[in-house]
Amino acid sequence: MPGISFNIKWFKKYYCWVFLLLAQPCFAQKTKLDSLIAKLNQNMPDSSRVKLLRQLSSASAPTNPQQKFFYANALKQLGEKTRNETVVADAFINMGGSYAMRTKYDSSLYYLSLGYNKAEKLKFAMGMGRSLVNMGFVYERLDDTRESIKYYTLALDVFKKNKIQKGIDQCSNNIGSLYYDMGQYKIAESYFTECLKSYTKSNDKAGMASALYGVGNCAQALGRDQQALEYFNQSMAIRTEMANTNGIALTHRGLGIVYLHLKQYNTSLEHLNAGLEIVKKIGDKYEEAAILKILVQTYVEMKDYRKAEEFAMESLKISYFMKSKTAASLALRNLVLVYQSKGDIKKAFDYQSKYVLTQDSIQEERVLKDITLTEIYRMRNENASLSKNNQDITSKNTDYKERITHYSNVIVITSIVLGFVILLLLMLYHRNLEKQATNKLLLEQKEEIANINHELETINEELTTQMELTTTQNAELERLNDIKNKFFSIISHDIRGPMVSLRSLFSIYRQGSINDEELRMLLARLEDTILSTSDFLDNLLEWSKSQLEGIVINPVDFNISDCIAENIHLVESKIEMKEMKVTNLATDAVLVHADQNMIRLVIRNLLSNSVKFCNPGDEIVLNAGVKDGKALISVHDTGPGISDADREKLFSLEHVVSTGTQGEKGNHLGLILCRDMVLQNKGNIWLDNDKNNGTTFWIELPLAGQHT
Repeated sequence: MPGISFNIKWFKKYYCWVFLLLAQPCFAQKTKLDSLIAKLNQNMPDSSRVKLLRQLSSASAPTNPQQKFFYANALKQLGEKTRNETVVADAFINMGGSYAMRTKYDSSLYYLSLGYNKAEKLKFAMGMGRSLVNMGFVYERLDDTRESIKYYTLALDVFKKNKIQKGIDQCSNNIGSLYYDMGQYKIAESYFTECLKSYTKSNDKAGMASALYGVGNCAQALGRDQQALEYFNQSMAIRTEMANTNGIALTHRGLGIVYLHLKQYNTSLEHLNAGLEIVKKIGDKYEEAAILKILVQTYVEMKDYRKAEEFAMESLKISYFMKSKTAASLALRNLVLVYQSKGDIKKAFDYQSKYVLTQDSIQEERVLKDITLTEIYRMRNENASLSKNNQDITSKNTDYKERITHYSNVIVITSIVLGFVILLLLMLYHRNLEKQATNKLLLEQKEEIANINHELETINEELTTQMELTTTQNAELERLNDIKNKFFSIISHDIRGPMVSLRSLFSIYRQGSINDEELRMLLARLEDTILSTSDFLDNLLEWSKSQLEGIVINPVDFNISDCIAENIHLVESKIEMKEMKVTNLATDAVLVHADQNMIRLVIRNLLSNSVKFCNPGDEIVLNAGVKDGKALISVHDTGPGISDADREKLFSLEHVVSTGTQGEKGNHLGLILCRDMVLQNKGNIWLDNDKNNGTTFWIELPLAGQHT
């Protein structure tokens, strides 16, 4: 049933950190942390101090992530001192975790990568798995689901290879949740089922209840309601036995959704109200909002609109209290559903407007997050390069340090020898020649040390130059990031501009100070605004999608003549308003093999452009046929034609805005999109232009059957 499933991804984002903090090996009670700190000042073997620093790093995580980094860094230094590379790898992983808790994801990925590389070199399986799981979680926080699944899967392989069952179960559960968020319920179900078998084998009651709940959600999403009821009831029995209050509330919500789908409304309400009562007692606002959403849908189906409105309003208040735009968006969409069902179109329209504004805000945040993710990828590459340079410099410094130590030892030994020589000279005058030889040797060694010092000064100058270059690069990156943010803000403003014009037209109409003639004029302007804005948004969104994700085609065999007829019907109102004539010569069936939606959009763009730039009384002729083993489609108009200068830039972003014969705004994104889509479908597009006879656009596509 559409609209019943709750946005689990939104819910999980707010609770995943809580789970990780509770799962730390050492709980962050203040008294225990103070006790550990007190031990730190005591004398103890290095092995005991390593264990203590690990505990301090873990115990500091929930309350002070910065302190966690401090103890992890101390752990790294101790590991380097004792030459224990496993300890160093573990320290890097903890440092990455500290940055992740502070939402500094680029630094987090950098340290986690260092930890993974060191653990891999040492074949330290637990360190490799922990690094990969943490990297998967960071990408999950960045909404990069594919990267998150990639790292969870790599961690799962490591845990399986080394038979670390706890890690296997956790990875399987994480991957299953991600596939559920993506709507891949079958794949998610397979992972939850694997977890269930493992938890059952180890008799892990809490794990069994969680896995049963996950499998039940997948069964419900796949329409297997009776099976979902069985899983939910089994999960409920375990959680009731364990007195798991939060788990009981979650299972009540799952049962409520299934019974709603089965239209057993009273039973659904019993479970939903039971779950609502529990979450209110424990103060779980996020789960309360989730249950209220399902209650609204239940009462709407029962046509009890008063109750539905009451719960929808309560859900909206909670979302504002939580300052969650995603939750507010879901609550506003529910209110639109309630008022539409009641027939209160005015309120439905008002809340629909708020919903659209909220979605725009969420989309802006997603765009900024995508920019941040791109920057993180770039910074990771740069950090890797800088890290290699630092390693080279460190290696050189180590070599020089060893040489200095060697020469220092030589000096010490020589001084001792010199002392003996002086004593011998006092005793034996005839050893004076040996003393002179020794002094000459000392002078040579001093010159060599001076040369070494000069080399060290040169290295220090190189390090200073490198640091200045890094500082300059960081400043440039911040400047570029600000420019990108401004660019997206400008786009957002330009898209929102036409919507503000529409609101102004509605405001004038509501004031009631216009006559019928003015009303007709406003309605005509309103229709033009809606059509032009809609065309612009369609083309902009399609073009942006093609630039960011690449065009994905789904070719099928279909009749292009039917497609032409459909598009002519769509622009009939525009044609009548301009008093133009449209002739459709494509009466015979011409079967092509291409993506039907893409080609429909291409023809609609070309036809709309012809209408837009023709004068009243002009004629548009559309035709389709077969030539040289290809389908050939033409869109001809008797309009003013296209200048040679504009024709060269017609399929380029350099020339994006033009004006129609009645002031309509045109945007060449449509033509750019047409070209890309036709080329992706193994076709071609070009135009013939005559200033006296108008313009003809030609499209060449493969015929049906040629794809084999």
